Amino acid sequence: MRIVDRKQSCGVWSGLVSYRAVLFTVALAVAVVPAASFAQEADALVTRHSSLVSPYGVCAHLYGEEYPALERELALMEAAGIGMVRVDFPWEHVEHVPGQWNFKTHDAVVAAARKRGIVVLPILDYGHENYPWPTDDDKPWRNYVRRVVERYAADCPVFEVWNEQNDENFCGGVGTPARYLSVLRAASEEIRAVAPNARVAIGGLVNNNPVPWLENLYSLGGGKYFDILNLHPYSDMRNNPEGLLDKVLETHREQLRRLGDADKPIWITEFGWSTAERKTDFVPGKDNWRFQGGADETTAACWEARALGIAFAEGVEAAFHYELRSLERKRFDRESHFGLVRDSLVPKPGFLAWAAFIAMRPAGSVQKDAKWRISGRPGQALYFPQWTLPAERGSRIAPLPGRDAGMVWTTGFEGVRRLRFGAVGDAVSGRVSSPARPEAAPPKIRFFDVFGKEFFPTRGEDGGYDVFVSGSPVYFAGGTLEEPFSSVQ
Repeated sequence: MRIVDRKQSCGVWSGLVSYRAVLFTVALAVAVVPAASFAQEADALVTRHSSLVSPYGVCAHLYGEEYPALERELALMEAAGIGMVRVDFPWEHVEHVPGQWNFKTHDAVVAAARKRGIVVLPILDYGHENYPWPTDDDKPWRNYVRRVVERYAADCPVFEVWNEQNDENFCGGVGTPARYLSVLRAASEEIRAVAPNARVAIGGLVNNNPVPWLENLYSLGGGKYFDILNLHPYSDMRNNPEGLLDKVLETHREQLRRLGDADKPIWITEFGWSTAERKTDFVPGKDNWRFQGGADETTAACWEARALGIAFAEGVEAAFHYELRSLERKRFDRESHFGLVRDSLVPKPGFLAWAAFIAMRPAGSVQKDAKWRISGRPGQALYFPQWTLPAERGSRIAPLPGRDAGMVWTTGFEGVRRLRFGAVGDAVSGRVSSPARPEAAPPKIRFFDVFGKEFFPTRGEDGGYDVFVSGSPVYFAGGTLEEPFSSVQ
C-alpha cells in the first residue's frame, strides 16, 4: 500500500504554514538552547492550552536517564499540545534502602509538569529485591503505594498499577491473574483510602492474551478494584493499525459489556511504531528469516494519526504514545526508536503528526456518534471519523468554535473523491444549511494535511470538494462530511 499522498504529501518539512513553523521553532529551541534560557524562549512561542483535561499523553522516562533534559522534554510536550505524561515511580527507586524514602527526582518531575499544565500519570510498578513478591505479607507494598499517593494525589488524578503484567518480560512474578489481583487489590484499597476521588487504572495489557487474562481476573473478583481498562495494542511494526486496533478495542468493549462493566472507560497508555532501520537476516538452525527494524518515519507518522482517529472513534478516553524520546542506542533495535523525537530532541515526522491531530481535535472536542468507515474488499476501506470542536475556541489551527471537523483516509481506495458537507454553519459567512433554508449555500470547509498544512482543493458546482484521498489523512473543519464519496475521473 502506498502511503505517501502525491497531492497532499506526507513530506515533512516543505511549505510549513505559520502554525507548523512556530511548532518546529519551539522544537528546535529545545535541542539547541541552554536549559537556563530555554523556558523563557519557549513560553514566548507556544500558545498555552486551556485547563480542560487532555486526552493526549506520552510516555517518558523523566525520573531516570532523561531527567537532565526534563524541562526540554516537557516543553516539547507543551508545544505539541500533549497534556499528560506517563512516568514510572519504581518502588526500588523511591525506597532503595528499606525505610529510607527518596522522592527528589519525582518531586521535580511533578512540579515541572504542573508549571506547564501537564498532568503526570504515575505507574506504581515492579517489585523490590528486599521484599519478595508476592507473599502473604503485603504491608511493604501497601506502604509504598500509600507513600506515593499521599505525596502526589493533589497533582495526579489517576494511578496505574503495574505495567504489562500479562507479559512475561514485565510481570515480575505477578503475571497470573490471581497473583496480579493481590497486587491490584492492595494498591486499589490504599489509593481509595488516601484519595477517594482518584481513579485506578489496571496495568496496560499487551496483545499476548488480554481477553482470557482479563476474563480470569474478573472471575476472581478483580473488576471492582480498577476504574480504567488500560491496553497496549501494539501491532507488527510493518503493519498499519486498521483491522487490528479497531478489532482489539471492539473486542474489549464487548467483553466489558458481557461482564457487566460496559461503562468502564478504556485508555491506551502505550502504542506506536518503531522507526528503527530495517534489516532482514537468516537465523541459523531455524530455516527462517528474521525481520528487524520498524516502519519508515513518514509512514509511521501517517499510521500514528490514523490510530488516533480510530481510537477516539471507538470511544477511547485517553491515548498515550510510547514514547517521547528515541534513545537510539542501536540502529536496528526497535526499542531504541519508538520516540516522537530523536535522542537529540529534534522532532521526527510523528511529532508533527501528533501535534496536528491535537490541534485539529483539541481537548473538549466531542466525538460524533455516527458511521465512520465504509468497508470494501479485504484490506480496503474508507475512514472518516468526525467530532464537534469546543464551543469556546474551536481548533488551534482552524478556529471554528462549535463547528464539526474530522479526518478522512483510505486503505486501498486511493484517488480523487468528491467530498460533500452539509447541515452546518458556513465558517465564513455564518449562513446555515437546513431544510428550512434550502437556499443556503453549502458550508465552506478548510482542509489540512497530516502535518497541519492547509491546502485548497477544487470546489465543484454542487459545493463539494475534490480531494485526493489516500493513506495520508486529510483533516477538514467547518462542516459534517456526508457519504457516499463519489470518485472523480
